[in-house]
Amino acid sequence: MSKLSPEAIVAAGVREKAISFAVDGQPINGILATPENDAPKGVIIFSHGWSGFRAGPADLLTNLARTFAANGYSSIRFDYRGRGESQGDGLNASLVTMADDLVAAVAAAKAETGFDKPILCGLCSGGNVVVGTLKRIPQAKALLLMSVYPFSDGDAFGRDIHRTFHYLSVYWQKLWRGDTWSRFFKGDVSLKSVCNVIFGHLLKRGANKKKEEGAAAQTTEDGKNKLPKAAKAAAVESRSQGKEPPKKHLANLRPDLPGVMLYGLADPDATAAIKYFGDYINENKLPIQMHTIEGANHNFSSLEWRRTIEGHMLSFLSTLS
Repeated sequence: MSKLSPEAIVAAGVREKAISFAVDGQPINGILATPENDAPKGVIIFSHGWSGFRAGPADLLTNLARTFAANGYSSIRFDYRGRGESQGDGLNASLVTMADDLVAAVAAAKAETGFDKPILCGLCSGGNVVVGTLKRIPQAKALLLMSVYPFSDGDAFGRDIHRTFHYLSVYWQKLWRGDTWSRFFKGDVSLKSVCNVIFGHLLKRGANKKKEEGAAAQTTEDGKNKLPKAAKAAAVESRSQGKEPPKKHLANLRPDLPGVMLYGLADPDATAAIKYFGDYINENKLPIQMHTIEGANHNFSSLEWRRTIEGHMLSFLSTLS
């Protein structure tokens, strides 16, 4: 029986190999992608979303890593502990443990590639981890962020209202389509499911808050807050901190740290997030570009949207010295 090779050419000009590093004795597994022939220009570290793993939704992060390698950048995409192929208990994972894993990934990237100024690429809550951990990664060179929302706005009433109006608009348009009524009379459309999509997040706000407060309690020692300083933002700016998302942790964004943020306008949470980050970026004159993609959803699931993302990111990378 032949063994799988730990290293391979996976696309034209792209070499990948399996890597492993550890946090608190627990192995974290990942993939290092590098240009096959040319010397790399830098290293990009991927931070996947809360419920995802290193490939990203429908291989979004894998495809980005290979695009970056074909354009001269090495990258590391890894599974946070408790996710994918990494060890650890997923039920005990938190933004705090993810922050520790990201710091370890930065060290692994330097050991593997020699680059000590990583570019950090985060998706959804993986982007939150990036922002919340920046004090522990002062050498970060740039940020690539997709569909990133505030730490605390998951329980914000304003965001839930935006989401409700978004889905009301979507279903209002469907109401006037003949195929909608045809599916309804055939029994293919459930009014209960539609109501759950439109109003479910509002009805579940209390339950979600209790659940997150319980999770936050597990991150303390002997009832006291002893979280690592650089990871405190992930807990202090938790979703249980009131109705409006605080901006204290955004102070981690620096005038010398350029970046690009991307949102799909069909994502019901994009409007609130764009205002949240956009206001702070404008008020503090930060070198962060914001781009929106018409019709794109949260995970940028179409090939056209993903090519648009690649274009924005490669254009931004070309401006880095």
